[in-house]
Amino acid sequence: MRSTIIAAAFAIGAFAAPSILEKRDCNDTCMSYDAATKVANNFQTLIAAYTDALAVQVMTVDFTDYSDSVTSLIDSGCQGPQPLGAVTFDSRASFMAGQKAQPAIPFEILNLWYACEGPVVIRWRSAQTPEIITGNIVIEVERATDGSEPWLIKTVYSEFNSGAWLVNLGVFKPNCTADGNSAAGPVGKKAKRSLPARIM
Repeated sequence: MRSTIIAAAFAIGAFAAPSILEKRDCNDTCMSYDAATKVANNFQTLIAAYTDALAVQVMTVDFTDYSDSVTSLIDSGCQGPQPLGAVTFDSRASFMAGQKAQPAIPFEILNLWYACEGPVVIRWRSAQTPEIITGNIVIEVERATDGSEPWLIKTVYSEFNSGAWLVNLGVFKPNCTADGNSAAGPVGKKAKRSLPARIM
């Protein structure tokens, strides 16, 4: 009886083993470090040296961009015309229209992280004056079926110090003292912190 149970167990294992042990070659599905770097560099070039040709080459047609930081720049720090929390650019065409209207922006990649099929994540810096801007971008990608790019930029989530950028644009003029600290408003003031009153 025991031998029959063991034989049955081996028989079940024989059927189960292929699905359990089946291994997919990661290189067939995953991007390499070089490919992730190419995606990051493509986005860098879209910001620092934009061309329509590059945008068509490296972005999907249904590209979307979410960035309250960019929206704040578009709105000049005001409430509208573009609402915060909504998609900033809802297609490749809308991104192209917005980006081609901008001057070249200094853009340096500081760090890069990536996963098998994306996203590619970068930390970046823009050496502007008087304020240097630093930010983070999450780039979701899609494997291309043709063309020169194996991975296309599909969705971007980007946030950075838009307040400092508005200062650089001359839109926001901070009220500072001679030592550079804020002279008005809650920023720069130290709030006294205390423990809650003890209940007796």
